[in-house]
Amino acid sequence: MSKTSNRLSNSIPTTTIRISTMHSAVVAPTTFQYVNNHQGWTSSLIWAVLVVTFSTSFVMGVNIGGPNIYNLFIVPWARGYPFPCQKDEDVAQWVARVWWDCDYTDISLWNITGYYYLPPVPANRQISQHVIDAAHTICFVIGGAIGGLTGQYWYSYLTRRNAIFVSMIFQLLGSILMIIPLLIYHGYTRGDPDRNTINQVLENKDIAIALLYISRFLSGWSAGMCCVVSSIYLADISPRIMRGKVVTFHQLFIVIGVLVGQIIGVPWLLGQHDKWNWGMSWAGLFSLAGCFLIWTLPESPRWLVQEHERNRAAESLRILRQSNYIEAELDEIVRQEATAVTQHVSICSMFTTTRFRWPLLTSIALNAIQQLCGINSVFFYSSETFSLIGFVEDKVYWGIISTGFINLVATIVSEKFVELFGRRPLILYPLGIITFIMILLCVFIQIHIPIIVLILTLMFIAMFAVGLGPIPYVYPNEVFTIDVRPTALSISVFASWFCNTLVTILFPVFRSIINGYVFLIFCVCCSSAFVLLYYKMPETKGKKLSEIEAFW
Repeated sequence: MSKTSNRLSNSIPTTTIRISTMHSAVVAPTTFQYVNNHQGWTSSLIWAVLVVTFSTSFVMGVNIGGPNIYNLFIVPWARGYPFPCQKDEDVAQWVARVWWDCDYTDISLWNITGYYYLPPVPANRQISQHVIDAAHTICFVIGGAIGGLTGQYWYSYLTRRNAIFVSMIFQLLGSILMIIPLLIYHGYTRGDPDRNTINQVLENKDIAIALLYISRFLSGWSAGMCCVVSSIYLADISPRIMRGKVVTFHQLFIVIGVLVGQIIGVPWLLGQHDKWNWGMSWAGLFSLAGCFLIWTLPESPRWLVQEHERNRAAESLRILRQSNYIEAELDEIVRQEATAVTQHVSICSMFTTTRFRWPLLTSIALNAIQQLCGINSVFFYSSETFSLIGFVEDKVYWGIISTGFINLVATIVSEKFVELFGRRPLILYPLGIITFIMILLCVFIQIHIPIIVLILTLMFIAMFAVGLGPIPYVYPNEVFTIDVRPTALSISVFASWFCNTLVTILFPVFRSIINGYVFLIFCVCCSSAFVLLYYKMPETKGKKLSEIEAFW
């Protein structure tokens, strides 16, 4: 038997496949074969996944998990009260007592200038102040929305590796700028500062706060880009039968970053009055390393085929598969690209073309509900929520870390589930459970039973992690043809970050108005998404695009 026959012996039987384009149908040759060469992990593939996910996805997770804890210090600092004892929350005051000798019981000898306590916010300004206090997080998610929407252009006009490199540069700049604010505007004086000290400290306040916002915006832009360029690169370099598993590593390393960011933010490490800038910038070291290590990775074989560089694509596949028998897989990529529409597909045409409508709407729905289920109300505001329901002192930190830990465990489990059970069940069943959990959260937050609220929060995170966490990144890569995938993924990621922005801005506002009943809003969003996805989301596991399109 010839070598070619050996290489194709595991291929699926050949059939004639009709692939629709925007204007007509293209009939693939009868020799078109979907290769199943039973390839698994190789050291080259593992190295590529680790470099990309550690330098982009992991860093994104740190930027999500860390600020939740540092808000205890950032909020008074941004309001213009940067001294150690100027804290108004129980947890922040506990840190100030233990690490800065602040005495909140007898202030007769301290409060000479009135700068010891954080002044209360007037009732008529509380809602607007909540939005201002969340400004640095809002900058992050706005940057993410822009990065996600523009990701398709970086992806299309640069090589895959270059696009990832650009996202690392944004994060590296953001990390450098994050170091500066606390160096030029800080109050490290113990006790009650005198008026001269106060005036000197406040001189660079506006510049420092502006640098904080710019830094968070750049970090968000990098995060939004990585959701597009990193996930597509991972899909491009993975064997087709492993694509879902490999792409979910993007989500896995995000949640690892969330947990590590939470741990680094405890007061025993960098969660203190004079160290939070380092706690929010250290992850840039991974981006810096990635800027060098990215060039050790092979370029995307699919991108090289699109650029008509078959020889380089073959070499890239040999490195990734660590095998010389790659011709069958390369031929499959070439044939898939040959059937793709060669003209540019605009965002408008994605919505107006019948063929793309339901794949796009379900992708948007998945990415939107990923945020509108309320997950980032936990990761951005859990320190405040746990404090409000009765957790005190260090118990708040253990509660926060437990959310990151259960998120990681459930995400690891989802690595097995996503290929075992498929995409559709892991979305619908958890969505139904999350809807019920939201109702219970409303009840138990109102009656202040902290331990039950924590248990329900952990259950919510676990349900999120097994489905809504990874699948919104996998699904668009499976329901769109190669030519429209960058545009479709950018629109989907933009929807995720846009909804993230809404949650970031509105959650503290609604919580201050309706308290625990704010979770009813997430309940309505989850139930609405469940109905839409039940009727319009197909199963994509192991299916060819023609089979998926037949669902609609």
